[in-house]
Amino acid sequence: MNAILVAVTTSYDIYDVDYSLDELKNLAEAIDINTVFQISQKLDAPNSKTYVGKGKLDEIIIAIKAYDADMVIFNDELTPSQLRNVSDVLHVECIDRSYLILKIFEERAQTKEASLEIKLVKNLYLLPRISFLREKESRIGGTSGSLSNRGAGETQAELDRRHIMAEINRLKKELEKEKTMKESQIDKRKRNNIPIVALVGYTNAGKSSTMNSLLEYIGQEDKQVFEKDQLFATLSTFNRKISYDKKEFILVDTIGFVSKLPHHLVNSFYQTLAEIKHADYIIHVVDSSSPYINQQINVVMQVLASLQADKIPSLFLLNKWDKNENTGLQIIGYPSLKFSNKTKMNIKELFEDIIAHIGPSSIRAKLLIPYKEGKYCNILEESAYIYYKEYQSYGTYYDVEIPLKQYHLFQPYDLENMVN
Repeated sequence: MNAILVAVTTSYDIYDVDYSLDELKNLAEAIDINTVFQISQKLDAPNSKTYVGKGKLDEIIIAIKAYDADMVIFNDELTPSQLRNVSDVLHVECIDRSYLILKIFEERAQTKEASLEIKLVKNLYLLPRISFLREKESRIGGTSGSLSNRGAGETQAELDRRHIMAEINRLKKELEKEKTMKESQIDKRKRNNIPIVALVGYTNAGKSSTMNSLLEYIGQEDKQVFEKDQLFATLSTFNRKISYDKKEFILVDTIGFVSKLPHHLVNSFYQTLAEIKHADYIIHVVDSSSPYINQQINVVMQVLASLQADKIPSLFLLNKWDKNENTGLQIIGYPSLKFSNKTKMNIKELFEDIIAHIGPSSIRAKLLIPYKEGKYCNILEESAYIYYKEYQSYGTYYDVEIPLKQYHLFQPYDLENMVN
């Protein structure tokens, strides 16, 4: 499928139009849409009826014929009336940036959680656009489910709207159950005192590759996750328990971000992004070789702020340093580390930085375990580092280093607590 990309730029834009169109092109390529031409127009604000002006619409019509295009993709989310109007004028399939992103997410969703979330977002997007999108959705395999029980005098649009509203309510209920399960898992980790380290970043910055490099470094290649050099290669959140230098933490690989994400997408992907909000430390993976590094960092920081995660201690990981020509690159005001998944540059330093920030995962204690509580001695023998052990009249004395998550089992036998 050949597409023409169309963008409007205003004096209020925070995104460079060339960067934005280049990203739109990459998004289109992610679902095998070929870009044949790009058009942009500078306006005070997008045209309320047709997004671009009449003269620019005429240019698009000429380009459609010249490049044999069968689709036009607009760089912003269009209103239902804008979509209808441009479709009536251009006579080819017209979609906006939000719809394109939704199609990518729909294609890549693999887990039950991600599938539910993207279905909800898509229905929220479709709801105000039913009249226009009904025919297009049926052509490309969109809305699902049979429509029945049509009331007297009820229009097809009203029937579709009622069906979608019912589907939205059903999906919200299912996601609420998933949310409860997710929060229960996070609470369990917190109770076990296992720190959470979240990898965040722009899509295709190298988050999954970074997780795999860390796993490879500690000899856990069998736990590596899927990675591919493309936008939104995965929509799943992966958790891996990491043990390094006698400390443990949960490493979380989250979905990537992109500029102008649909509003409903961030809201509906709460469960997927909740791991970030509860993290103890954030590794912000940055593509240091990108000419648009500042824009990409800003996008991620905006999303973190919307999740109330922008105050969590973090490190900027300047990934792809092996391809970076700006050797003087610095992130002003934030700690950063030069890094490369290809050469494994500074991977040991990354581990040491994480360990320095997540706090202790073990505690040293002097314990006196009564002989009748021999089961606790067995636990110590299996999981603790024993500095000294002595059999005394009352029980067994231990000078040990215990995993922090197990300390609550031995707290009643801690001699320091007994004295106090």
